[in-house]
Amino acid sequence: MKEASKAKGSKWRHKLVAISLVMGFVLLALYTKVYLSSQSEYRKAVEASQRQEVKTAITHYQRSIQWYAPLNRYVVDSAQSLWKIGQGAEGRGDGELALEAYRALRSGLLSTRSLYTPHAGWLERCNERIAVLEAAKRPTSKANQGKSFEERKAERLHLLRKTHAPDPFWSVVLEVGFLGWIGGAVGFIFQAITQEGRLHRRKALGWGGLIVICYALWVIGMAWA
Repeated sequence: MKEASKAKGSKWRHKLVAISLVMGFVLLALYTKVYLSSQSEYRKAVEASQRQEVKTAITHYQRSIQWYAPLNRYVVDSAQSLWKIGQGAEGRGDGELALEAYRALRSGLLSTRSLYTPHAGWLERCNERIAVLEAAKRPTSKANQGKSFEERKAERLHLLRKTHAPDPFWSVVLEVGFLGWIGGAVGFIFQAITQEGRLHRRKALGWGGLIVICYALWVIGMAWA
C-alpha cells in the first residue's frame, strides 16, 4: 500500500511539473512574440525616420508601444521618440504633425491598459499638449467662437482625461478565464487521456467542463472589461 501510495504521489508530482513546464513555455513564447514584434516595429520606425518619412515612423512607433510587455525597453524608446517628434514639430510651428505624434503616443498607451495603465505619466503630458494645440485652432462652431482659449483648453483637457479605463473586476475575470482555459486544456491532455490513448470519461467531463466555463469567463470578461 505504501509503495503504491508513493508511486501515485510521484506520478502526480511528475504531472504537475510537466503542466508547469508547458504553461511556462506557453507564457515565455507569448512574451517572446510580443517583445520581438515591438522590437521589429521600433526598428522600422527608426529606418523610416532616417528616410525622413516622419508619418510612417509615427505609425510604427505607435505599433511598437501597442506590443507592450513588462520590461520592454522598446515601448519606452518609442514613447520618447514620439514625444520628440511632437516637440520638434511644435518648435517648427507644425501643429498638425505635433498633434499626430501626441495622439499616436496617447492612443498607443491607452491600448495597453489592463488592470493598470503602463507608463501613465506620458498620458497627462500628451493630454496637456493636445488640449493646447486643439484650443489654439480657430473655432469652427458658434458655441466655441465666444469662448476664450483657456476655456476651450479646459474643456478639451476634461474630455481627454475621460479615458474610460477597463473595469478592474471584469479585467480580473478575463485574466482568470484565460489562465483557467489554458490550465484546463493542459489538464485535459495529461489527466483525461490515458497512456494507452483512451479517454477517461469522468476526468474528461471534469476538465472539459472547466475548459468551457473558463472560456466563457474569458469571452464575457473581454466583452465587459
